[in-house]
Amino acid sequence: MTYQGTLAYAAMIKGVLKDSKVVVEDGEELEERGYGRREERVLMLSLVEAAYLIDRGDLEVVSEDGATLSFEELVRAATVNDPSFWVRLLVYSDLRHRGLRARPLESAIPAFLVEKKVRESEKRYLVLCLEEGTRVGFKDVEAYLRRAMEARRELIFAIVDKEGNISYYRVEKVMGA
Repeated sequence: MTYQGTLAYAAMIKGVLKDSKVVVEDGEELEERGYGRREERVLMLSLVEAAYLIDRGDLEVVSEDGATLSFEELVRAATVNDPSFWVRLLVYSDLRHRGLRARPLESAIPAFLVEKKVRESEKRYLVLCLEEGTRVGFKDVEAYLRRAMEARRELIFAIVDKEGNISYYRVEKVMGA
């Protein structure tokens, strides 16, 4: 990864790592760009969002005792509780690089809600992140498809291979009710 930061000539935005979130006091600019969730007076970033923003140079994250965390340290900490963190981060970075706004979902399978403005309408997706070789049962696929359809979203599988390449597959219901 490694990107140039987009907050050119602006002061570095700072966040504090608390449990499995990063709390940002002055996060209006990040919120406008589609990052995090507002909770009362602070912006809560997922670890995926925080790692992405650190890598871009847009965010500095400190621990509760004030020590600055590097990208590698944050990824290592996130991986302890989420073995699929790296796959999730690769897909998230790719979606953002494509200009899509992706919101991480807390679920057993890493997933994102994605929205894309297309002319005057909006495309909406539920993107599931899977590592190549991961087995997914038909009932699970059906449940995710139903969930996507109920939310008026298209279901997309993002499959990450061993080299970090991502392939996207759209899942559609073509027969039956």
